[in-house]
Amino acid sequence: MQRKKIAVIGIGSFGKLFVRYLFEDGHEVIAIDKDPIVIDSIKDFVTVAVTLDATDEHALRSQGIGDVDYAVIALADDFETSIICADSLKKSGVSLIYARYQTELQKKVLELLGIRDLFNPEERAAKSMAETFSFAGMRSSFLLSDEYSVVEVTVPSRYINKTIADADLRHKYNINVITIKRPTTNKDSKRTSDSKIEKILGIPHGNTVLREDDIVVLFGSQTDLTKFLET
Repeated sequence: MQRKKIAVIGIGSFGKLFVRYLFEDGHEVIAIDKDPIVIDSIKDFVTVAVTLDATDEHALRSQGIGDVDYAVIALADDFETSIICADSLKKSGVSLIYARYQTELQKKVLELLGIRDLFNPEERAAKSMAETFSFAGMRSSFLLSDEYSVVEVTVPSRYINKTIADADLRHKYNINVITIKRPTTNKDSKRTSDSKIEKILGIPHGNTVLREDDIVVLFGSQTDLTKFLET
């Protein structure tokens, strides 16, 4: 993995988790928020934690904002600040800017500013949960974009004891099997509650036989995945 320099502006509940995951993955993370209490709470989980006003272009430049690989505007409740911040980042030479939006109007305004990489974590989480409830066997769903998803599904009964080649999901549904999670027993566990584990089988071959209770991890467009799940 190539280490990136990433600035995250706006450390709310989403921002706190986001910067920690980035830092744990080995990236250089600059956390920026106007609240010193918030900055103090996450200073040990990022590379640099800075208290400053994100609307102050000179303050942003003082942190070397123009040198970051990515800047993520994670502000949730202050859209005016998001707009000014986005403009300041562009003027500072940041080429890759991700911005959070909450409404379609906010999305359109950010697009007019030339921000193309937009995200709404609440919308994605809600959609993923709705899909989990909507389809039998669905374990989880992760939206990669508006078009593509990764889903975990308990292997349908019609494919039990068949090989991946026999199931032929690639040609029938235009979806790919990423891996298989296979429930197994940990014989070294001292507690019964810890004895059940899921073993990742890695990249499966065509001759891999699908077993009952296997969890199949699939990638494809949401349209193709829906066709598969509704069959």
